[in-house]
Amino acid sequence: MEQVLLYILLGVEVVLRVVLEVRERRLTQVRGGVFAVLRVVPLLNDIVPLPEMRKTPAESAFVEKHEEGHRSLHHGILRSVTKIIFLIVAVWFLAAMLTRFGLSIYESVLWLHLAAIPFRAIFHLYCWNQEYEADAYAMKQLGKSRAKDAMRELALCEIPYTKLFAVIYREHPTAPLRQRHLLGK
Repeated sequence: MEQVLLYILLGVEVVLRVVLEVRERRLTQVRGGVFAVLRVVPLLNDIVPLPEMRKTPAESAFVEKHEEGHRSLHHGILRSVTKIIFLIVAVWFLAAMLTRFGLSIYESVLWLHLAAIPFRAIFHLYCWNQEYEADAYAMKQLGKSRAKDAMRELALCEIPYTKLFAVIYREHPTAPLRQRHLLGK
């Protein structure tokens, strides 16, 4: 019975990811390419990188202050601790699936993959909050006008993504979301 439920849930995931990819392509008018196909396949979509930038934003005082904000707010350490906590929970989950429920390693990994989907989105939102804090730190140091310019530059360099797509796949919010959060637009 668990196997049937597992494969039904994996099928639902594939369908939902296809719908998400089609929705994304229609709303952004950006081609998905081979990455879009790979993101649909369970387990592969956990490791397929999502290209975020068309080109690297130019180094600026805002970017430097943003990174300084990450350092002074200890975001790197906090992200690492959060990842370690998630890793410990994942190992515990796998051990429980293998020992308590007697599932194979393959089935256990697939269950972990499915269980991790909401936690990955929560982690992305946590990372977004850190990005917003670093942006606010930089704006406080340099002023609103330089923040506007930096957000404009970021938007030009970034591949556009919708909010739903970004929360599922990205640890950084989109430039329009950052601008809205930072500047209230």
